[in-house]
Amino acid sequence: MATFKPIVRKPGDTIKSDDWNKIQEGLLLEIKALEDRLRILKDYIDNMGERVTLAGLDSSTGRAFNLNEIVPGETKSYGAKNMGLITKQWVPAVKGVGDICYFGLTDNFEILYYWSGAENGNKNTLDITLEYVDGTSDKIGDKLFINDRAKLSSSKPENPYKQFLFSDSGIWYKYLIKNKHPEKEVRYIKFRNIAADCMPRIANVLHLKSKIKPLVY
Repeated sequence: MATFKPIVRKPGDTIKSDDWNKIQEGLLLEIKALEDRLRILKDYIDNMGERVTLAGLDSSTGRAFNLNEIVPGETKSYGAKNMGLITKQWVPAVKGVGDICYFGLTDNFEILYYWSGAENGNKNTLDITLEYVDGTSDKIGDKLFINDRAKLSSSKPENPYKQFLFSDSGIWYKYLIKNKHPEKEVRYIKFRNIAADCMPRIANVLHLKSKIKPLVY
């Protein structure tokens, strides 16, 4: 921050133009420094986010299995009761194409993270639809690539994973979707499998991220 020594004058005293100019220059520097700090603070507030984790989610569609259960038609479980916060895996009610799960949210968010992995994966196999409180819906993910759960595979540009949970018996991958209408409250999220030769599963844990809205007085 700029500093300058005050120039003290008595009533009626004159002031040199150089001294006057120094005072003006000093004030302008002070104002600019204050504006810069306010701009930095505004950017910080605008980018503040709120994170919410939803665990133990239930669905009216699909089938849920414990992680240490073998899903029918497969040969291996995850070999544990839980992996982090994940305790259940949701798969289609009938093997192949169909709804995997239908989770209730009732929340606003900009980004949603979900955990998935697929038996016979490394395919474009997942559709995701958001249903809003106002009755509208939007397909956010169309034929999303889901990595194979049996062996760690590379992250693909078309649907890159952000993180993974590894065990000797299976892998969970963490993906994200962006809500096209963050101003609208989401009521449900639906996951659907579209590849008959692939069995993706969705974990019963979601992570929501949204910007903090400033108060308006």
